[in-house]
Amino acid sequence: MKGFRRSSGSGRLLVLCYALAVVLWLVLCFVHCAVVLNEKANGRMRSLSLSPADFTRESFVSYDESEWDNPPEEGENWYLSTDNDPHLIWTGEIYLESVRLDARHYLPPGSVALYYLKPGQTDYSETQKVFAKVSGDGQYTFDLGGILVSGLRIDPDSVGGVPTQFTGVQLNPPTFWVDAFLPDGGQWLVLLFAPALAAAFLRLGRQLIRGDL
Repeated sequence: MKGFRRSSGSGRLLVLCYALAVVLWLVLCFVHCAVVLNEKANGRMRSLSLSPADFTRESFVSYDESEWDNPPEEGENWYLSTDNDPHLIWTGEIYLESVRLDARHYLPPGSVALYYLKPGQTDYSETQKVFAKVSGDGQYTFDLGGILVSGLRIDPDSVGGVPTQFTGVQLNPPTFWVDAFLPDGGQWLVLLFAPALAAAFLRLGRQLIRGDL
């Protein structure tokens, strides 16, 4: 009976930890939604569609500007990176949840990354860098999680010599409201394993206090 009570108590503790994790997650989601609504009300968060003409390009040239190279395929908006550190730079203050790059690479691009500046900053750094997630055919998404930025730098490839059909960038692309409550891969791992780990430590602490070990 004593062993059964211990097992039952451990099970209740585990359920309690998972329940608290779910409640905490929902509270964080509602707080995040409140922040987003406030930024929208202040006009700092908006959805913008940017064309290639809205960016300053460095080491990323248009085939239309070249007299000797032709794009690898028919179509418009073909560009070529001339070294392994091409940049697309945009300046403007906006509150960002996510950024979507619409670009189709003719060759493997290596890493696709985004750097951002916060208000008052002038230099991009590795500490403010987000790697892209492939979110569709010719679509790369950068999750910024909700920050106020004053500038963006997108590195469309890290190889050089990559022909890219670059059609534009969407700042804060429209999303379904349910997405705000759905964890991403890393958050799922935390929600799945952190409560079990917490329950194990609490159970161990309780046994130490009672002298059961």
